[in-house]
Amino acid sequence: MTGQTYSIHICDDWISISLPGWDMILAAQSALSTDGHWTEIVPGIDSIAAQFDPALLSPAEAVRIASERMERLAPMASESPSAVKIPVCYDLAFAPDREFVAGKIGIDADILPAWHAARTQRVAMLGFMPGFAYLQSIEECDTIGRLATPRQSVAAGSIGIIGRQSCIYSFDSPGGWPIIGRTPLRLFDPARTKPALLSAGATVCFEPISKDMFDNWETEAEE
Repeated sequence: MTGQTYSIHICDDWISISLPGWDMILAAQSALSTDGHWTEIVPGIDSIAAQFDPALLSPAEAVRIASERMERLAPMASESPSAVKIPVCYDLAFAPDREFVAGKIGIDADILPAWHAARTQRVAMLGFMPGFAYLQSIEECDTIGRLATPRQSVAAGSIGIIGRQSCIYSFDSPGGWPIIGRTPLRLFDPARTKPALLSAGATVCFEPISKDMFDNWETEAEE
């Protein structure tokens, strides 16, 4: 990995490799997936984790093999053949923090839906709960922080934003992200062939919809 830096940490039967950027994480995922030493590989926002079988590899051997792969690593362009379109209703009924977020970035609340939908988003990782998507934008926005008091319940489909990251709640749950909208899509459905709607590396396009469209979407989904 000429000119690049990485670090490897180990915990029980997992190694975690910190890497400088998503392109390197994609490259690491590809490299580790081909050598047969890992039982599970999980890409994250700024690192990748890999699990090994202690009956086949010692921790020292796992670190050595991972280090060899990283030394030969070259950046890999992220490929997303088509963006996943996520309809979002930014109506105040689904966006309790729209005014708060708009104030933090210095725009009118009515402009926030267009501002958010125009941001290039990529799924950095899934976590917290099945199908819960963490997305990253290339645009920095450090003025948006977590809520001072987390909510005890956030509805499934809610869109949160903190800094350059957005998230989509896959189930009703507590949460501390400022909420600016909601999608009628189900992020996780165990009955589907591919239960999670999104996967790491996918490009996401948010498409603003009206509350009537949201209600109709939900009604059709229930029929």
